[in-house]
Amino acid sequence: MSLLARWNARTHRGLSFALLAMIGAGLFSFPYQQAIQEASLLASVYGVFVWALAFSLPGALKTGRETRLNWFTGGHAVVIALLGVLGNYAVCAALEGSAPTLVMVITRSEIVIAMVLGWGILKELVSKQVWSAVGVILFGILLMRYESLSDSIASWAMVFWALTAAFSFASIQVLSKRIIHQVDPLALNVIRLIIALGLMSVFPGMLSEVREMSGHAWMLLGLAAFFGPFIGRVSYTYALRDLTIARAMTIGTCAPVLTLLIDALVFERVPSWLELLGGAVVLFGVLASFLRIPFFETHAAR
Repeated sequence: MSLLARWNARTHRGLSFALLAMIGAGLFSFPYQQAIQEASLLASVYGVFVWALAFSLPGALKTGRETRLNWFTGGHAVVIALLGVLGNYAVCAALEGSAPTLVMVITRSEIVIAMVLGWGILKELVSKQVWSAVGVILFGILLMRYESLSDSIASWAMVFWALTAAFSFASIQVLSKRIIHQVDPLALNVIRLIIALGLMSVFPGMLSEVREMSGHAWMLLGLAAFFGPFIGRVSYTYALRDLTIARAMTIGTCAPVLTLLIDALVFERVPSWLELLGGAVVLFGVLASFLRIPFFETHAAR
């Protein structure tokens, strides 16, 4: 019997949403990288959130009846929004004067943090097989970015902000999982975006920077928002209804590999052998987290 045949309907559905989220995350970086060349990082985040709200609102109005707002779900939504603002601000602070590749590698610790929080708060047990697969995935990401890391110098401030971003985004996954069966993912996206935009609007000079952005920058941010905070985030939240955080996040780690492939096919950039090797290691790690491996089953039985 094939692996797909052994998965039940819920797992299959969750996997489909996780793959869609991975595709969105992989495509998000291309228009976003171009947009931040024309606007500041925080202004770009604001623009992305505006577009994502516009994309999410129509669907949320239709599916809002599935949402049961109360003090518990509403409180979680507010905290998720606050963590989203903190996470994005931390990324911007970490990137200021630091190598983007090093920041990206450090923030990948989000995977481990989310799994630990998921175990502590949601009681989601993580098998030795999944922990081993995550280790392989992180090693693969390090290989993919090794050449860019060679000249990077880490400061304590950058490491602090990068880890803050990782903790913020990991916490969002866990809190979203706690309420995802009571709040529709589209409605949750709208609530968090409205709160986040309201908070960011009081940042000194933020609205002035946003008004000064060019039409071309807004177009790029709209494309980025469609793939990232809209398709990527909403699909990932739907996936959390059927998958554990560990499973969903391991699939999401394929996004850099997809970005690498698109970069090679569309922009004709020849990847280095380390990037190819790292990408292969990441894919192997993701597959290893789902496949049944007799070694782990035997030790688990003991």
